[in-house]
Amino acid sequence: MEEGPMDLPVIQYAKKICEQELRKALAAGKEGGIEIYYQPFVHVSTGKVIGAEALTRWVHPLLGDISPRIFVPLAESNGLVTDLDRYVLTVACQQARRWQDTYGPIRIATNISPHSLQHADFVAVILNVLQETRLPPECLEIELTENIAIRQEHTLSILARLKGLGIKIAIDDFGTGYSSLNYLRVFPVDTLKIDQVFVRDVENSQQEVPITSAIIRLAHELNLQIVAEGVESEEQKNYLLRKDCHVMQGFLFSKPLPADQFERFLQASVQSGSRIGRC
Repeated sequence: MEEGPMDLPVIQYAKKICEQELRKALAAGKEGGIEIYYQPFVHVSTGKVIGAEALTRWVHPLLGDISPRIFVPLAESNGLVTDLDRYVLTVACQQARRWQDTYGPIRIATNISPHSLQHADFVAVILNVLQETRLPPECLEIELTENIAIRQEHTLSILARLKGLGIKIAIDDFGTGYSSLNYLRVFPVDTLKIDQVFVRDVENSQQEVPITSAIIRLAHELNLQIVAEGVESEEQKNYLLRKDCHVMQGFLFSKPLPADQFERFLQASVQSGSRIGRC
């Protein structure tokens, strides 16, 4: 249904209400309905859980589940996204440190908005979080999407400083944008994450197979870690293994889980003899 002129005030009002509610939620944290879920990275050949991606969920007491596709752009447009990134980073690092104390090294990956990277104190924010949580820098991975402005000298300087501290840099959804290869030329990258669109049809599509294979070969040639996103079937897993991609993420292994359920996932992994790997 197309939006008419009378719909615009309603939409603007709804956005204003959501903005106000998001401010309240960020101030209240978990009590405001902002929760962090964790989806594991699994080294399939060994069965080891080597890390997890921290994903934000917002469950409003009246509005219910609000999609990240709604509240993240809203946060970016009204200046709240840096507060959101800081909150997710803090909670995820705290949780990762607790798991490390019990199960050993585990890498935690968080998505960072391009807007946050433009803040002059962004590196200081990350350093403070790492110091407060006692999480080793090498156990934190920053995930970037192709929305980032790669030509800005400030952004490149920030990423170089993070890399110098030992923090890992990952390109999320690799292959979906026009500037994928330029990322590898410009950024100090550690990890490529193959977008699920190149994983979904690898056992059927003649078009996706050579692209997926090429991304994996490229990562190996550049000595980068490769992670396949959105793995949902044994056929996809086996294909990726044959192509020498061993770290995977997807519903075949686990959906995103709240912290307590993720810890049970870790416990089961350890009890089965699959120890957590190093960061």
